[in-house]
Amino acid sequence: MMRLLAVLALIGLSGCSKQEAVRTGLIDAGVSGPVADCMSAEMAKRLSVAQLRKLSRAAARPGEASSGLTVSQYIDRANRVGDPQVVAVTAAAAAYCAAIR
Repeated sequence: MMRLLAVLALIGLSGCSKQEAVRTGLIDAGVSGPVADCMSAEMAKRLSVAQLRKLSRAAARPGEASSGLTVSQYIDRANRVGDPQVVAVTAAAAAYCAAIR
């Protein structure tokens, strides 16, 4: 998830969109590509850059998986940031995207 922070910092310089930065961060955090594609749209719309930076700090702890995360595992990590809106948006996006995939 640290990569999400770096990607967000480069948004203005590289011309990539906020959504693409979120997608890249989700994939780097272990979320599957198709689910990350779906989640990134909603998260980019509903979360601020500051909130996304908080989320980028919820990286894997020692002994935790860094790839192939379940929706539940990713939401547990999002919960670490202590921002209820981040958790709510992440959980809603994850649940919706997992359901339609």
